Amino acid sequence: MASTQSVHDGSAQTNEFEIDLVDKRIRGRSPDHARAVVSVDANSTLRVEIEAANQYDWQLDARIVGGSIEIVRTFCEGGTVHDADVPAWVERVARVVGERLEGGR
Repeated sequence: MASTQSVHDGSAQTNEFEIDLVDKRIRGRSPDHARAVVSVDANSTLRVEIEAANQYDWQLDARIVGGSIEIVRTFCEGGTVHDADVPAWVERVARVVGERLEGGR
């Protein structure tokens, strides 16, 4: 996991995660591998950007509550997406990111 200072805002921090979805037993209509970039700015806003081969790019505004990630807003390719339309693999990747941010598995 790399931690670097964001180019856009001198006070923002970013973390990158490589997630093997097969290893995490995320199956069904999901890619085998995803990359998540997490940015936290000076206002404690958490942005999770998820990329996977042959999939749309997803962006999540989230926060950590009680040791787990809570998704506040979801965007796909820049457009707002309703919770019911978010693929299960995207939600699972977000949970894995939350676990890693909290120092878990």
